[in-house]
Amino acid sequence: MRAFRPRSSWSAALVWLSAALGLLFLSTPVPAAAAGGGGGGGGGMGLGQGSGGMQRAAKHFERAEKYRVQGIEDTRLALEESDPEERAEHHEDAQRKFKRALREYKKATRAKRDFHYAYNGQGFCQRMLGDYEAALTSYDKALELEPGFPPAVEYRAEAYLRLGRLKEAQAAYMELFNAERNIADLLLRKMRAWLAGQQKTPTVPANELSAFQTWVGERSEIADQTAALMPGEADSRW
Repeated sequence: MRAFRPRSSWSAALVWLSAALGLLFLSTPVPAAAAGGGGGGGGGMGLGQGSGGMQRAAKHFERAEKYRVQGIEDTRLALEESDPEERAEHHEDAQRKFKRALREYKKATRAKRDFHYAYNGQGFCQRMLGDYEAALTSYDKALELEPGFPPAVEYRAEAYLRLGRLKEAQAAYMELFNAERNIADLLLRKMRAWLAGQQKTPTVPANELSAFQTWVGERSEIADQTAALMPGEADSRW
């Protein structure tokens, strides 16, 4: 058993993660043609041009997804663990898995420059590793290649929350509300989870937090009032 080494960043994130992990969704399954077809951005293949690059990208993406799912599971175990030493061990395991996944996602994007799914996964891992600015860069790239790609819009909004960029998180919600309502509902629930964490460990000015809380309350009422118009419940793992 490893010696317990407290991490302030992990402690600060614990409340937020425990509230939001149940809403953590897996990225949209990649269609069989995704690694080979062009996304946005003109469909250029970059260094991955040709079938060899497509195959390499798909291989690295598959490995990355495996490590990412393992990292999510290790994070869940850490949050459920009451023993501090065991919790720290699970956290370290999760960090290692996310780092491995990140390396594989980067290899996938080098093999296929327009692989927006891989840029999105890259951003996810960077966000889980606490590198929110890098995550934003990855999400921005995914959205440059595939404008409006819902997973990237939602994931980027979570990074905005962690950076206190609340107006941008609100704009992301409105974009999803008008285009992908189920995903907007998921983001709204994550916003409420973030607000719950802010009650214990505030990271934004009180006036901004109060205004955001009011906005979330108003949007929640609208979401409840219009829920009957939706064809079905959102998949919380999307």
